[in-house]
Amino acid sequence: MALDHFLLGFRLLGKPGIRLWVVLPLLINIALFVGITALAIDYFATLLGSLTDWLPGWLSFIAWLIWGLFGLTLLFVYGYTFTIFANLIGSPFYGLLAERTQQHLDHLSEAEALNWASIKAIAWRSFVRELRKLMYFLPRIVGILVLCLILSFVPVLNLATPFIVFLWGAWSMSLQYLDYPADINLVTFDELRQQAKTKRRLLTGFGGLVLLGTSVPLLNLLVLPAAVTGATSLWLKEFGTAAKTDDGDGDSAQVSPGIIKVGKDPS
Repeated sequence: MALDHFLLGFRLLGKPGIRLWVVLPLLINIALFVGITALAIDYFATLLGSLTDWLPGWLSFIAWLIWGLFGLTLLFVYGYTFTIFANLIGSPFYGLLAERTQQHLDHLSEAEALNWASIKAIAWRSFVRELRKLMYFLPRIVGILVLCLILSFVPVLNLATPFIVFLWGAWSMSLQYLDYPADINLVTFDELRQQAKTKRRLLTGFGGLVLLGTSVPLLNLLVLPAAVTGATSLWLKEFGTAAKTDDGDGDSAQVSPGIIKVGKDPS
C-alpha cells in the first residue's frame, strides 16, 4: 500500500548511513520554509480579501464554501511550490539519499567507500536530472493553472478546481520522488513515466500523501526526505526484479540489479 511506503520513509530517516543525507538538505529547507511560508501567508490573505469583495451579494450564503475551496487550492499550490524549490536546491543530496536508502534495503555493504568523486558524480547527475524534470513539469503546471483559472469563473465547475490541482499534484509528486531511485538504477525519466502508468493508482496514492504532507507547515520539512526514502522502498518493491529481502528490523524491499555501488559512509 502507498501508506506503508510513506510511513516506512519516515522510519528510514534515522538509519545509519542515511541520516547524514537527511540533515544537510533539512537545514537548507528550514531557511527556504521561512521565506516561502511568509510570502504564502501574505499572498493568501490578499487573494482571499479580493475574493470576498468580488463575490456577488446573492452568493454570500455559499461564501464559506467558496472560501474553503479556494483556500484548499492555495494550500496545495503552496505545498507544490515549496516542493519545487526545495527539490531543486536539495536534489544533489536527495540523489545520495536514494542511493544510501537502496543500499540499506539491499544489504549492499561490500562496496568501496563513498568518496568525494562519487559524491560529486551522483550530486551533479541528480541536479541535471532535476532540471530535466522541471522542463517536463513546468509547461503542464502552467496548463493546469490556466484551466483552473478559467474554471474559477464558471459556476459549479469552479468547485472542481481543488480536485484537479490535487490529482495533478499527486501524480507529479509520485514521478518526482520515484525518479531519484530510478536515476540510480539507470532508468531514464521517460522510461520511468512509461513504467509508472502500470501502477497509476498506487503511485497517485503515494503522491497524494506526499502532497498533503508538503502542504502542512513544519511537517513538510521532514516529508521531503521521507518521500525520497519511501519512494525508494516503493521502487524496489514494485519495479525491482529480484526477490524480496528484509533487513532484520522490519525494513523490506526488492533487490534491484542497477544500483550504483559506491559504498557505505560513516554517518
